[in-house]
Amino acid sequence: MDGHDVLTYNCLNLNSDFFSEEVTITPYTYRAFDPGPYNESMSAFEDYLGKPYLSDSERELYVDFFNNRSPIDGKAPAWQIITVYSYEPDFGMDRELILSPMQRIMGSSASWRHEEYRMLFRFGEVTKRFLHFDRMSQLAMSKNDKYWALRFAARAIHYLEDIGTPYHTSPGTLPEILKIPFLYRSQFKKISSYHKFHDRFIGYRLWREYTPFIRAVSEVNASDFDGLIDMVETTRKRALRFLPEIERLVKGLVHKGSSSHLRTDFSRGYFDELIAVEDTRQIDKASCIVLKNIASAVKYYLEHLERRFT
Repeated sequence: MDGHDVLTYNCLNLNSDFFSEEVTITPYTYRAFDPGPYNESMSAFEDYLGKPYLSDSERELYVDFFNNRSPIDGKAPAWQIITVYSYEPDFGMDRELILSPMQRIMGSSASWRHEEYRMLFRFGEVTKRFLHFDRMSQLAMSKNDKYWALRFAARAIHYLEDIGTPYHTSPGTLPEILKIPFLYRSQFKKISSYHKFHDRFIGYRLWREYTPFIRAVSEVNASDFDGLIDMVETTRKRALRFLPEIERLVKGLVHKGSSSHLRTDFSRGYFDELIAVEDTRQIDKASCIVLKNIASAVKYYLEHLERRFT
């Protein structure tokens, strides 16, 4: 999903003393506890506060929505740390790795870590990544290292938001999945296109602070879960239930004008034109339901963090 930062930002209670506190930035000293593996060329875990932090493809859609100021006297507010680093798992640390012989089914090591399909067997480990970084956050807090406690929690939030994204729960509906063994290349391209469209459509709308999307995120209340395991399982199951409707609407837009033509160039210009000429009310409404599910879980987790650390 694109737009993790703006989604997270609009889930935060900026009036909270906990999230407004200025936090001292500390070095990364957790390699023994957090071995990854990570892509070493993309996982220096440098400080991104006050700097551009998105990949070129994501920055193409990006519009500034908050003041990502540079740290002052080595400190930054907790809300800024969580906002920026809720995007960190997409900076590249999960790419080009060998994690499992099964990762080829999902396309890449990044997909393996950011998605989770349950089709007789479990493929992917997004739930494990959420739980890992939640534990790392607890470890950092036990060392009185609030900066890394927040930064690890922000990474956990990223994976939680992926858990609630429909195309991260399944490559598609059952009819589309059943075609894969017979039409592997074309079907993989088609399913990937649907996934990419919805991820980027959400980011495009969120970064432009599209009122229905922002309202869906900011106004929903935290759900009432029975702990973190119940939170991730419930959020994932809800997202999976939304997939058939999302797929139906995405198909109608991606194949617009020709049933045989598959769009893959989901650029800023593509979405500018789409919004200008097409009726997107149905995909907007369905996406708001997706965002409410994610935001209700993120808000539960943020409240959980505040109780844990104060």
